[in-house]
Amino acid sequence: MLVEKLYNKLRNIMLKVLTDKEYHVIKLSYGLNCDKLSAQQIADKLNMKGSSSYVRVSQLKKQAINKLKSKMNYSQVADYL
Repeated sequence: MLVEKLYNKLRNIMLKVLTDKEYHVIKLSYGLNCDKLSAQQIADKLNMKGSSSYVRVSQLKKQAINKLKSKMNYSQVADYL
């Protein structure tokens, strides 16, 4: 129950701050309410083509984390921890 509430809170924050692709990269990278996938598996799942698509996934992940860190108020999730 608490885990579900925390997931829903984080999901709502991520959907407000991140692009759709960034959201899915974070969700799949960390296994948020799904199986955790590798960068290559994420690239395949998101139909990202090219030999360095897994590198692009890593870039998107870093970009998304930086966005969340800069725009997120830690008190939004502190009550759940």
